[in-house]
Amino acid sequence: MTESERPFDGQWAVVTGGSKGIGRAIAERFVRGGASVVVVARGREPLDEAAGALRSVAAAGQDVVPVVADMGSRASIDELFDVIDARVPHLNIFVANAGTGWVTPFLELTAKEFDDVVALNFTGAIYGCQRAGQAMVRSSQPNQAILAVSSIRALGARPGRLVYAATKAGLNMAIRVAATELAPHGIRVNGLSPGITETPLTATNPDAFAEAVANVPLGRAGLPSDLGAAAAFLCSPEAAFITGANLVVDGGESLH
Repeated sequence: MTESERPFDGQWAVVTGGSKGIGRAIAERFVRGGASVVVVARGREPLDEAAGALRSVAAAGQDVVPVVADMGSRASIDELFDVIDARVPHLNIFVANAGTGWVTPFLELTAKEFDDVVALNFTGAIYGCQRAGQAMVRSSQPNQAILAVSSIRALGARPGRLVYAATKAGLNMAIRVAATELAPHGIRVNGLSPGITETPLTATNPDAFAEAVANVPLGRAGLPSDLGAAAAFLCSPEAAFITGANLVVDGGESLH
């Protein structure tokens, strides 16, 4: 990469849910762009595999730090930020990507599924962004950005997605309020809303995946790399005047 293609030289980024799918693609774009990255996931084995792959594309002077953490647990998020405080000299970028959800009819939704999705998609995502914002205020760097990965499911009503859609809709408003409050500190906060994307999570429900792809005007599912490119833009100095936005990357799926 040329210098102009490495907009994150000398910067540090944290990506949650970074061992697979969209999160891994985002982390790779940051590494290729010159950043050192803290990659976070719940599973040690896939996390170590992802960290090895990221190190293979890193240049001299870049670091890749894998951290096992459950982003649905406040205590685990606090432990993650203990590591960040110890290992990261200055936090430039935080991506709240970790999330989950299933297609479950409303009348069959269990308390555990409800609580698990809310804890990870809403409570944990917002708490992680809060902790990142606090760290950024302390370090005060030229390029500081928080990105929360939402979903186009927050924009429309589809059967079986009540709690998932509700958490993402709530996250969208949290992004706007946080953007308003952090703007005086020079910290930008944006959202990224994928449509149907080829990930290990969507592969667990092939029928729902095929149904969603059939409704994409551009005729295919999104790729993790599509979201990685969008995330890199929103977190780069090129997006210095963008905050409180929600970038939809869905091939036109939400136009219906």
